[in-house]
Parts: sequence; structure tokens; C-alpha cells
Amino acid sequence: MYDNGQYGGVPPQSPSPPYYFPPVNYVSTEEKKNIRKNYNSIGITLLILYIFMELACIIGYIATGTLFSDPVYDENGMMILGFWDTFIGGSFPAISAIIIFAFYCIITKYDPRELFDTSRVRPGETVRYIFIVLCFQQVSMILSMFIMSFLDAHGLEVTGMDYVLHHDPQTYAIDVFSSIILAPIGEELIYRGIVLRQAAKVSGRFAIFFSAAIFGLMHGNIYQLILGFLLGIPMAMITLKTGSIVPAIICHMVNNTIASIPAIVEYFDEPTSSVVSIVFIPVFFIIGIIILLTSFHKGDIKLPPYTERHKKRTLPILITSWSMIVITILYLHDIISSIQPIAVPNVSAV
Repeated sequence: MYDNGQYGGVPPQSPSPPYYFPPVNYVSTEEKKNIRKNYNSIGITLLILYIFMELACIIGYIATGTLFSDPVYDENGMMILGFWDTFIGGSFPAISAIIIFAFYCIITKYDPRELFDTSRVRPGETVRYIFIVLCFQQVSMILSMFIMSFLDAHGLEVTGMDYVLHHDPQTYAIDVFSSIILAPIGEELIYRGIVLRQAAKVSGRFAIFFSAAIFGLMHGNIYQLILGFLLGIPMAMITLKTGSIVPAIICHMVNNTIASIPAIVEYFDEPTSSVVSIVFIPVFFIIGIIILLTSFHKGDIKLPPYTERHKKRTLPILITSWSMIVITILYLHDIISSIQPIAVPNVSAV
């Protein structure tokens, strides 16, 4: 499944990649071509997913009559998302990812059962990574607060972030189901199951940070860019270590569950939800930091090697991949265009 340790430090029992890169610093023209083809396979998959997801959401909004409907705001100027907005916006991207992954496996003749092999998964290790992920979640929230303050001071905001759910059980239920179940499965299949797996054939360490960066960028806004990147690092590390995406899915589900708790509490008691959010930050941050430092001290967590050989076969060739250039530009465009001057909505409260 991954580089067998000669290049990325992955356990030797991992299945060999479809081709090997010679243990020399010089990169031949043929080798560059093969590695570029490897990166292009990632970029093309992401491009197809991007287009498919956009079309699926547009068709869904048209079918439900919500595409051209005027937004509704509450008395605080927050946009109210109804059931169909929440269902399409939350579920369709994850469903699209699952569909594209299925087609990827058919076209490449890849057996996805390998990704769910739990023979090297240890419960204690998974729990440790869960708390590291939750710690990084709190770090991202703190960083996002600073960025939010900076943008606000310059009269800017990230659009699409200020919303509330229509106060009915169906809307809250589909939001929770989409974020806790569908999103972790769909996103892990793509970003750890394809992006990480393919990139790790060249370098395990590079694949960790590359897949985390792509995972952050695809979310389309600066706040989730930070969150996705930070969370993507430990989830990629445990995936490489175990050869399975199951621990990453579990970490992702727990992270999204913790993130959804304030929204669930809000349905029953709105003031309490803010208190819950404030309490989570120091608790999970402190526990996660202790576990992270302890694990580093014991040597339980360490990055794969990254030699001169890896350096010549990673970024220098990646930046010549046309599909990766295109998808990165699209992701960056979405992030930049999401930052707009603060607008005062034409409130139509309900």
C-alpha cells in the first residue's frame, strides 16, 4: 500500500507500491515521468471530485427549489439554513467523495479492502491519536479567533460561516448525521485513502504534510484550512503507521462529534452551548498536549525519514504536475473569494 520503508519509513510488512524509485539522488527522465504521473493521478481525481461535487450540489439545490430562493435571516442577522440547505450542503460533498472513490477503485483496479485492514491497529494507540486530534482542533480554534479578529479589524469576514440552523429536529439531525458519519467516511476515503496513499509511494513524510495541506485547502475557507491541515497531520501519521484508514475515520468522527456537541446543546438550551464551547478548549488542549509530549518522549510518535533522495522526488516534481496546479488554484480561489467586506444583510426575520 505504501512505501516499504526504503523511502518513507513505513513498516516493511506493508505491500510494495506498483513501482520503486531508485535509492540514488539523481532522478532520471523516465523516473520523473512516472512520479509526475503519480501526482497527476491525485490531481485528476481531485479535479473530478471538485466538478462532480459542484454539479451534484447545484442539481440538488435546483431540484429542491433552494438555489435561487432569497436567504432568510434571524433577528441577529444570521442566515437561517433549512433542512434542504443543510442536507445538500452537508451530505452531497461526502456522498460525492464516496462515489468518486468507488469509480477510482474500478478504473485503477484497486482493492479498497486493504484500507480497512485492522491487523496493525491498536485501540490504545488510536485513543492517543484521538486526543492529539482534539488538541489540534482547539489550537485551530484559537488561531481562527486571531484571524477573525484581524479580518474584522479590516472590515472583512469569511462568508458562509455566519449561519444558524432552522430550529427543528430534522434539520439538526441531518446536520449531525452528515458531519459525524458521512463526512469522515467520504473525506478519509479520498484524502487518506487516495491522496496520502499515492503520495506515500514517493515519501512518507512528504505525503503526511502534502495530504494534510490538500485536506485543508479543499474546505474552501481560511478557518477550515487551518483546521484541516492540523488535523490531517496526525490522521495521516496513524494511517501510515497502521496501513489502515479505520483509525483516521474514528479520529475524524470523534473530532466532528465534539465539534457538533455545542450545536446539539444549542437546540435544547442556546446559552449553554457557548459555555460548552469555552470549556472544551482548555480541557482537550491540555490533555492532548500531555499525551503528545509523552508520546514524543517515548518515541511512540515520529515522522518517517526525509532524505535528499526524497527532496528531489517530491516538491520539485509535484509543481510540474498540471492537474495539481489546476486543483490548487481552484482551492485557493475558493479560499480567497470567501473573504469579503462585512455585509449588513437585508434582514427578513422569522
